[in-house]
Amino acid sequence: MNANRILKETRPLFWPWCLVCIAATLPLFRSLGSIAWISEIGFFLGIPALATLSFGSEFQHRTLSLLLSQPVNRMEIWREKLYITTAGVLSAAMIYFFSWHGGESKLGWHYPALAAALIAANIASATFWTLFTRSTVGGIVLNFAVPSFIFFAVNMATWLHKPAPAAPVIAAEVSAVCFSFYAGVMLWLGRRALARFQAVGSAAGDDLLAAGPGVMPQGLTGWLRCRPKGAALNLFRKEICLLRPVWLISLGAALCWVCLVLLQLRQVQNSTKAFQIGVISMAVVCTLMIPILAGSMPLGEERTSGTHAWHLTLPVSLFLQWSIKLCTALIAGFVGAWLLPLLITGRFLNGPSRVFADLHFGSNWLIVTLILTFAAFWCACAVDGTVAAVLWVIPVVCVLGSAGYFAQEWANAMLTPFWGPKPFAGSGTNAWIVSVAQSRQMLNLFGNLRFDWWVESVTYRHLGVLAILENPLLYVALAGVPALILALVQSCRLFRTQTSAGARVALRNLLPLVLLVFTCGFSFTAFDAFWWRAGSEVNFFNVVTGRAIQKVLPAAARLHPAGPLELTIDDVAKAWPFAPLEDNTRRRLTGARITVTPDKAHAAGFFCTPDPLGSATCYFSATIHLADGTDIFQSFDPPTGDKFHWGHSSIQVRWPGAKGLETLWER
Repeated sequence: MNANRILKETRPLFWPWCLVCIAATLPLFRSLGSIAWISEIGFFLGIPALATLSFGSEFQHRTLSLLLSQPVNRMEIWREKLYITTAGVLSAAMIYFFSWHGGESKLGWHYPALAAALIAANIASATFWTLFTRSTVGGIVLNFAVPSFIFFAVNMATWLHKPAPAAPVIAAEVSAVCFSFYAGVMLWLGRRALARFQAVGSAAGDDLLAAGPGVMPQGLTGWLRCRPKGAALNLFRKEICLLRPVWLISLGAALCWVCLVLLQLRQVQNSTKAFQIGVISMAVVCTLMIPILAGSMPLGEERTSGTHAWHLTLPVSLFLQWSIKLCTALIAGFVGAWLLPLLITGRFLNGPSRVFADLHFGSNWLIVTLILTFAAFWCACAVDGTVAAVLWVIPVVCVLGSAGYFAQEWANAMLTPFWGPKPFAGSGTNAWIVSVAQSRQMLNLFGNLRFDWWVESVTYRHLGVLAILENPLLYVALAGVPALILALVQSCRLFRTQTSAGARVALRNLLPLVLLVFTCGFSFTAFDAFWWRAGSEVNFFNVVTGRAIQKVLPAAARLHPAGPLELTIDDVAKAWPFAPLEDNTRRRLTGARITVTPDKAHAAGFFCTPDPLGSATCYFSATIHLADGTDIFQSFDPPTGDKFHWGHSSIQVRWPGAKGLETLWER
């Protein structure tokens, strides 16, 4: 074995091997228990990736044709790559073994044997699948998907045949035997594939479009073949072909969801919980991989194979090529990561597994899918190659998300001293009242009740701000619309460039996005606080007067049963059960006249009745005439009908100089 060739084979495996080993050691640290799940992902995805990188790096850097042209026997090249790959994978696997076996859970001999057979299958099949797809990502996908399919097929057959407590052990034994047989067959096929592999020196020879045998039906193959006419359709067909690994993963994810359907239809008892969790985890992992690969593979594979520069010379506008690539990627992510799980779980599953059928979760997951797909497409435009684009997706999303989060926190920290704290969701009405009452350093801007009502009315009733703020993902999407527009412009510009992209280009284009996301997040949070403060002023004034009337009315009704009842600001302040009246409320009620009369249903006198909570509830009609000429009309009428409800309440206002009434609140 030549030392230089061994060093050359070791170099592309070093940093991925380090990452896999770091993930393997996470269970050893108790303080990192919250992220220990990364260790399992590192095993099930990192081991197939390590096994594939030996030949995958040759396709990534377009050096396979140069390697095969050297005066070295191909079998010797194959053995060298196999030895280096085996050494790297086994060393990482030993770290996993000691890390997992040294934890709290003690494993039987069946599961280490299964893991050893799975590792052997990954090492043996890596050569064939990488040569078959002529792509690093395609090799990793198939090296992960095919053993997973074998494992789930064996487990499903075992559970459906005999759901018993011994089924996991039987499934592990059968899976280990199947993996061993699969490893032997794939080792022979990989050796044979390398011996017969034909690599053309040009870039087109390594193009994924021309790679691999025809495994699709003849009718579909004919439709995907380019035609003499229809440039746009030909480009769309090309993108469909480039996304073949994505369609394969979508099929695998759909099979996982179908496995859940079969398990539920079988109605196997507690013995299937572990396997059902495994199936759900695999389905979720595959579903998350789909939008990332769908966005990064079309452009990434073209840049890897060197055909992107050729496509830029086609007699088709570059904007049309960019649009077709982006639309195809979004469609692939939509179909594979959202539509298929929605159709399968929504049609066949019930209970907690029917997650995609929920409207709220389904809409949120759709936004996540589209964001991941576009983020992967942007990364493919900014960096060179599919592997680099896939590795950049999560850091880019995390950086942009962190920018939005810190913008929100900074805005809240700066605006709270001026506009008061905003209570957390679910904190209750009393917490909201106290938070408003304790806010003393408010801007005079909110001292005008008519301005507060106008802001609350426009934002809540006409713009639907509350519906937006109740959906966090929709809030993020709208707050990031300017950043999305900028990212679209950047990706279109980077798509047109023929120079090789890299980390420096990606960082230079990421910085404006980070600044824009921070600015938009800060502005949207400030607008949220501004709207909430204005609405709180209006609602707080109505709550103060309403609670004061409810507290004073039972005793006053006994002294003046027929009414009317006159209240002053001192009566309201004494009846208020929390902190002293807030400054704006006291200023508005100074010189005001509050006249309380019986409700419309009981014109003869005040009517009070105990509510289900045991406190007296009084129904009334009140007119609040403020010193500036504003008239506010409050009414609280008793319930009607056979079923109990809280009654009908409404608040109307007539501003100074206005002839008509405006409805402030009605329920």
